[in-house]
Amino acid sequence: MAGRGTDTKERILDTAQALVLEKGFSATSLDDIIGATGLTKGAFFHHFRSKSDLARRLIERFAANDFALFDEWSRRAETLADDPYQAAVLFIKFFEEWLANLPTPFAGCLFAAYVYEHDAFEADINAFVRSSFERWQGYYERLFAAVLAERRANIDITARELAETYVSTMEGAFILARAYKEPELIVRQSRFFREHLKLLFEDAAPAA
Repeated sequence: MAGRGTDTKERILDTAQALVLEKGFSATSLDDIIGATGLTKGAFFHHFRSKSDLARRLIERFAANDFALFDEWSRRAETLADDPYQAAVLFIKFFEEWLANLPTPFAGCLFAAYVYEHDAFEADINAFVRSSFERWQGYYERLFAAVLAERRANIDITARELAETYVSTMEGAFILARAYKEPELIVRQSRFFREHLKLLFEDAAPAA
């Protein structure tokens, strides 16, 4: 019984996520979600108290899945490379391998969808989205701080600035990929950023 309940809950979340990414949160009604799943209203409310509760569970699941991947890539990069620069490059390459397998048409980024409709969400959900962006950026900031501790970049730049640049580049790429229905665009932008890192660090002098 527990297994079937979990399956039903995940089916609702999967369906709701697809609809929110396609239509937006405000334009997606509970009737849309219930109709698309083929469930009853009673089945929906057995798992979620309200549409707001569903919104919270959606973004929490999305973040948890993302950060589980980031944790895995961090461990792999640190295991395979002693040099912080190489570890940073590997982490980004692992991200690109995952990106290369995104489906077409590309569904989009749920974080971006929530930001665009922030007025539709309660304050705690918007705070969670912001903290998730900060956590995402934090992965890169730690990687780049380790690089800068050993190598002097060829321009004056901080780990935070580099992390902001990469997250901004990737989030913008997610939006363009959705608009163009071209998921490979995201990988291209990430590779371009890696070339930027090469210019900054590959032949850089040791840090003082």
